[in-house]
Amino acid sequence: MLQAVTTSKVDSVRSLFDKPDKYLNPRQFDIRIRVETVAHLTRDLAPERALDIGCGDGSISLQLLHRCNHLTLVDVSSKMLALARKNMPMERSKDVELINGDVMHANLMPQAFDLILCLGVLAHVDSPAALIGELARLARPGASVILECTDSYHFWGVPVVFYQKFLKLLRPEPYALNRLKNRQILRLCQQNGFEVTRLYRYGLPPLGASFVAGPDKLYRSIRWIFGPPEGNRNTWMGNQFIYRLKKT
Repeated sequence: MLQAVTTSKVDSVRSLFDKPDKYLNPRQFDIRIRVETVAHLTRDLAPERALDIGCGDGSISLQLLHRCNHLTLVDVSSKMLALARKNMPMERSKDVELINGDVMHANLMPQAFDLILCLGVLAHVDSPAALIGELARLARPGASVILECTDSYHFWGVPVVFYQKFLKLLRPEPYALNRLKNRQILRLCQQNGFEVTRLYRYGLPPLGASFVAGPDKLYRSIRWIFGPPEGNRNTWMGNQFIYRLKKT
């Protein structure tokens, strides 16, 4: 579902996400949050050409087809793309292009898109700076980009980092996740000609919550604390940032 720059890391990412159920099933509550947030952040847009980087099963971007003329889905996992193809409305299949590979080497035309989605990607790439540079290359002037960033240094995310380090002692990770700071990503965006126009900020439930609550309860707990996209609250507590950026 996610992209990387080097072949070795792409292979590791592909191997991880070629088991879609292991990612998608436990994350249904978060995917629902992202679907609704993207729908809200893009509600005033009717893009000619849209791009979804790390599209997964297409849940987030296929909903935009009713107001998008052409959609390009990119993912390193063929299994994820197969799910996206299955979820695609057949009457719009001619308007959707699927690319199985790394977006950094997909040979997409510069300034080809007026909407780009990039969620759940930055933690898995070889170079977040290079990916944001590629977003700037692909975006038309005035284009909108929906970019998600997890701040691993924010207090809400610290327990997850320690948990991941503990698991690493028990079993080696296939690759190292990028630990990102929100201000670092914002600086890279500004350097590449993006300005923030909207933001939804939230946090995921505590570790272990999925053992005592189902996806619906986890979803409702996030909404109870952080509110819907149109009424975001308690933002200081959240380490998940979903930005709408504008290419200047």
